[in-house]
Amino acid sequence: MTATRNQFEQRLAALSDAWITRRQLRELAGVTEKTVRNWLADGPLDPCLIRTGPHHTQLIEREAAAALARKRLFGPEDGIPVVRTGPRLAEEPGRLSHAPGEQWGWADIARRRGVTPGAVSNLAKSYESHPVRPFPSAVGRKRDAAAVAEWFHWYDSERPGYATRRAEGRVPEVVERLESALAGPEDLTTATLAYELGVAPAVARAYLARAAGQVMARHRLVPRSAIAELLERAGHGGSAEQRRERVRTLLRRRNAPRKYITVGGTDYYEKAAIDRLLS
Repeated sequence: MTATRNQFEQRLAALSDAWITRRQLRELAGVTEKTVRNWLADGPLDPCLIRTGPHHTQLIEREAAAALARKRLFGPEDGIPVVRTGPRLAEEPGRLSHAPGEQWGWADIARRRGVTPGAVSNLAKSYESHPVRPFPSAVGRKRDAAAVAEWFHWYDSERPGYATRRAEGRVPEVVERLESALAGPEDLTTATLAYELGVAPAVARAYLARAAGQVMARHRLVPRSAIAELLERAGHGGSAEQRRERVRTLLRRRNAPRKYITVGGTDYYEKAAIDRLLS
């Protein structure tokens, strides 16, 4: 549940740090990690207001973070409504109105859909190579309004986004969440994910396992449990238990690589660092 104005100000007063983490911002505002990521994506802060702290943790200047949260939670002071990042789908299918021959840019489409230009751009990119219904192409930076209106009528009527969601569950959302955690890096527990998604821990654990299967190898990260197998491939003999004990010994060395991130209770290491350790 998001914080009330009084809760927000009380929590802010209790923060003495000049720079705060995204987790602190999340707790300050009473929102999910995904919400904080959307805030930062929709309104990027000046680079001078962000820096890297210990363990590569992203830090945000306290007052800048507070101003961002106030605007998103309680609205800007000039009364201009905050633009949502979604939903991508209209509640009921309907054609967007337009004048004959009208041309639309991202901002024009976003305003009519009630989302950000970035959300429209991302959606268009996802469908640019669709075999049946590619998103209308641009001439310059504008698209034919009639073609765009027709495309969105198809999109809302067919609900292709929902079909994907039914087939994959919320794995794409968890993949995005895991990518954000890796960017920190920020450890991600099953309990945290279950809370953010509003699902049972067993469901969150299954989602996290599927997401890790898609994401970790792409980032060249290996779980601790796989290091013994890498040790065997490197030519080290002995039994499986002896190799596991050898891994424990190697990771206790002073020059041993530190784990990069812990996901669902599993420590992950950069494969390049493990390769150097085993060489």
